[in-house]
Amino acid sequence: MSDRESRRAAVMGIGALILGAVPLVGCGSDRRREVVSARPYPKRPVRLASAAPYDAPYGSSATTVCAATEPNIEGPYYRPGAPQRADLRPAGAEGTPLEIAGCIRSLDCRSILGGAVLDVWHADARGRYDNDGHLADMPFLYRGLVAADDRGEFRIRTIVPGRYLNGRTYRPAHVHVKITAPGHVPLTTQLYFPGDPFNAEDPFIRQSLVMDLANENGTQRGRYEFVLSPKA
Repeated sequence: MSDRESRRAAVMGIGALILGAVPLVGCGSDRRREVVSARPYPKRPVRLASAAPYDAPYGSSATTVCAATEPNIEGPYYRPGAPQRADLRPAGAEGTPLEIAGCIRSLDCRSILGGAVLDVWHADARGRYDNDGHLADMPFLYRGLVAADDRGEFRIRTIVPGRYLNGRTYRPAHVHVKITAPGHVPLTTQLYFPGDPFNAEDPFIRQSLVMDLANENGTQRGRYEFVLSPKA
């Protein structure tokens, strides 16, 4: 092999190592597709409740179990019957654009819950809900039903919700979510934003529910992976 061929082989080998080191994003198992579709914001790692390797083969004796997503309060502003839509923004919506993406798994870390439904709702940019007496003429404002695809992935487009007074302090910005999937216990929880100045004072926030978040050209891009528990 000539010196030129040797250098070319070495460069190709390094490139293969770099490509192989790219972490997977999303629930799918197609590594090439995941690398191509990787987002510029970080992936929340799945928290394991055992020392078994995540990539243990099917049928092995290893028992890998994910930590189920923590529930959180429903709050007083839930409204059933939201329309099916992944873009919750009305025409002319004010506020910072927000995109939340992620996937939904079962407790074994492997079973992808394609078709799971997320019932999402949150306040407007000023901290008002459509059923708190301020926006009665705008039903289902910032509410929607979003179905995960066959790879367990979902994407929601909306705006960053505002804060509102709760007693003597403000609740930090948050997004409410109810998730249902066949054969699994329904989950009601909330997603929170890192760096919110009211996180430290809020009695309901849980650190595990804080999204990974990055700013990309004025849009806040969040990511979160939900883990649901199977029914007994």
